[in-house]
This record gives sequence, structure tokens and C-alpha cells, in this order.
Amino acid sequence: MSISGCAMQIRLNNLKMALKCITELQNATNSPSVWAQLDEERIDLIEKIEDIKCQITKKDSQET
Repeated sequence: MSISGCAMQIRLNNLKMALKCITELQNATNSPSVWAQLDEERIDLIEKIEDIKCQITKKDSQET
């Protein structure tokens, strides 16, 4: 795995950890407006995670 591949794996891990934190905060909140803000953030993180996964898959297929 290249250095950029390692960096992408680290970024993916960080995004997954952030998603877990946002989900936990969302589950703990009683405020509908805060819940909605967190939901927007959660959706954004999910999209970023999927994008990184696609980039990693594409990069892996090019290296082999």
C-alpha cells in the first residue's frame, strides 16, 4: 500500500469514528433542531465515507 493509500485509510477511519460520535450524540439529544443538525452532519459523513471507500477500491484495482 502506498503512502497515499495509508493516508486514505487513516482518513476513512477518522470519518468512521466521527460518524460514531455524531450518531451517539444524536441518540442522546432531546432537541429536534439539534437532532436535525446532527442528522445532516451524519448524512454528510456517510457520503464522505462512501467516496473514500470508492477511491480506495479504485486505487487498489489500478495497483494490481
